[in-house]
Amino acid sequence: MGKRVTVNTTLDEDLIKKVKILAIEEGKRMNDLIEEALQELISRKCK
Repeated sequence: MGKRVTVNTTLDEDLIKKVKILAIEEGKRMNDLIEEALQELISRKCK
């Protein structure tokens, strides 16, 4: 993984609430879950 950069975006409020709950349940940071989801998306779409 490369250098980290800050990204500002607007996301659906309900989606963020679900990510927050999942992060608590899994003992992870929201940022880690979002990064995992983006990595999975890229690996599926960029074959």
